[in-house]
Amino acid sequence: MDIATRTSTIGELQTSNKRLMMSNAGLVAALLIAVISIFMQDKIVIRQIPGMPTNAEVRKSSMDVGAQRAILLAVTSNIVQVNPSNAHYQKMFLQAFLAPAVYTKVSMEIDAKAKLLADQRELGSYYFVFREYQYDPKIDKHFVIGEVHTVNAAKDTGEPYVFEYPVHVDNYRLVVDDIVSYKGDKAHNASWLEGQKR
Repeated sequence: MDIATRTSTIGELQTSNKRLMMSNAGLVAALLIAVISIFMQDKIVIRQIPGMPTNAEVRKSSMDVGAQRAILLAVTSNIVQVNPSNAHYQKMFLQAFLAPAVYTKVSMEIDAKAKLLADQRELGSYYFVFREYQYDPKIDKHFVIGEVHTVNAAKDTGEPYVFEYPVHVDNYRLVVDDIVSYKGDKAHNASWLEGQKR
């Protein structure tokens, strides 16, 4: 065997090994980057609510205003549309969006309203007509303004109402921390509260 040929062949093998080691190291680095980026991924759409914008962004601890608006409109409509036949469904829907303490309070109010309507043999229905949505970053509250309509055999009456919601986003889910509703069409936002101090 020729020593010169053998030496050049070993050199080629060493060069080839170095190239393979470098390509393996590059693949490991690329795989590591891919795994880290998957774990760090923060933009996931979990559910689509009617009225939610197509390009709504839902993140682990934040949500764009369009998505929050759609969810709060759905919550408001379900709070208003309670009757004896759908009370159980409304509670199940609202449970997905309300904080536990708020859900307990609202659930008891829904049961009481359904019982009252059943005792009165009220066959009417209720629905919400949306007029305006506001978000006040100063006090970090959302306001859904509209009319609560009561429909029965004799008439359809509507009263202006404001629903006030402090919320937060937890694990891709909007959580309503409290619900305050009052008659009228003026939201009790920061400028309204400032006017009350004078």
